Amino acid sequence: MHYWIPGAVAATLLLSGCSLWPATEKTAVSEQRIAELKIPAGLKAPKKPGQYDLPAKVASGVAPEQMDLRAPMQVLAVATNARVEEEEKEARVWFERSEFTGDLMPYLQNNINSYFTKNTIEVSQPKQLEWQTGWVSEYQETGWWLWKGQELTQQSKFSVQLEPRSHGRTVAVQVKLLEHKYTDETQKLTPISQRREEVHFLNRIIDHIATVELAAIREAKAKLPDVLLTRAVNDKQEPVMLTTQPIDVAWSQLELLLEKVGLEVTDLNQSDYVYYVKYVKAEQGFWDGIWGDEDLPELPLTAGEYQLSLSKTDKGTAIKIKDKDGKVLDQSTLDAVYEVFAAAIRQGKLEL
Repeated sequence: MHYWIPGAVAATLLLSGCSLWPATEKTAVSEQRIAELKIPAGLKAPKKPGQYDLPAKVASGVAPEQMDLRAPMQVLAVATNARVEEEEKEARVWFERSEFTGDLMPYLQNNINSYFTKNTIEVSQPKQLEWQTGWVSEYQETGWWLWKGQELTQQSKFSVQLEPRSHGRTVAVQVKLLEHKYTDETQKLTPISQRREEVHFLNRIIDHIATVELAAIREAKAKLPDVLLTRAVNDKQEPVMLTTQPIDVAWSQLELLLEKVGLEVTDLNQSDYVYYVKYVKAEQGFWDGIWGDEDLPELPLTAGEYQLSLSKTDKGTAIKIKDKDGKVLDQSTLDAVYEVFAAAIRQGKLEL
């Protein structure tokens, strides 16, 4: 009779377990290079795009874990008057003069100075259009819950320069890293890390300028009347509605307005700025009265097809309404339509 001793079996398996799954060994893939294309005499070699070239360190056989493989940080031109030029290699953004900036140079100087003040960054100005910062510190959150804290990870000094174009309506803001140090002395600053630090600091400046610009836009918008749309008569003595908005803005805003007043767009001709619409008197249901917006007055139109044509004027954009036969609405009907349009513009906060 044979007896199995479970403890001895388990011990044997544990002792031999290490040899059952041998440690994985690093394998190197043999490199196979393809011979370059030989160009016959008398012919030009095709251009070689460089965007797919391997970095020099990779080509020389450096292991990936020893390299900084992070993607470069992108400049975020979030301000409405900011842009980044294609193929830009530096941490640079271009600002254009707009109705909210006034003179661009003092506008940028004031906003950059206010950014430094807001973030308590020490600066000096060795030149009129250049700032040099003191140490800008970055921290990393440590611990958890009640024991959370912040630990200094790195410090940087930057140069911020303004580069105006000769006409003064365009100015570039460029950031360069002057000095940098990690708290961990084993960390080294790579070209990608340097680019990331420069772009990150520039993006913070752009974000501050965009915030100031947005506040100016809101303030200007608050000063505008609720409804820009008025009633007028064109050169042919036809009753029309007039808005001070440019025709492209009026075109896009009118589409939103038509939906609110129950005019369904069946066709359109954007080249001639004409909307073809159909009006069907809507019947409001019980739940619409409870959950819907405040009721708008009903359009004083018979059910059917209509045309709304837009045209440029020296004062903005004229809007003419015709029936399906091309007859312009009379003054009294247009006045009643205007009241409904004005109420819908206020309710929808449309820019008309």
